[in-house]
Amino acid sequence: MTQIIDLIKRNTRLAALIAVVVILVVVTFIFYSGSQSSAEEQATLETQAKVAKVSLINAQDQYDLAKLQAEQASLTGSPRLPPSVSSVELSAYIAGAADKYGVELVSLTPKGAASAGVQVSGGHEAMNSFLTYLEVGPFISLRLENVSFTPTGGTFTVVVLTR
Repeated sequence: MTQIIDLIKRNTRLAALIAVVVILVVVTFIFYSGSQSSAEEQATLETQAKVAKVSLINAQDQYDLAKLQAEQASLTGSPRLPPSVSSVELSAYIAGAADKYGVELVSLTPKGAASAGVQVSGGHEAMNSFLTYLEVGPFISLRLENVSFTPTGGTFTVVVLTR
């Protein structure tokens, strides 16, 4: 081991040159690995920018105000509201729904040709099913107003829009 130390002492310039080369190799490796990380990050950012541009173009096309106004102007139909609904028909529908889902109909008060005040009692699941049935039934313009519920019952007004 002392021979190697003596050899290095005699050739200090060579030892210094080897040390500089080793340091340069290490520094080059560090810079190279850092530049690869930067290249990967740049590629990711460029991909994200392209995706964002495509999404923006799609959104602008989808929500173009002039295009939407032209589509609205081209619509010729009108809402399909029933010409009339009898209070007997509406009351029978509500009573049938209450019976079907096990909800107790406390009161049902007609409030005109196409509306009725309703007070019911029942469990949460039964009430949920009852209201869903009312909403998806044969009256496409049925609307619930003044809704107030507790865990055991509730009140609301059923209104069917007509022409």
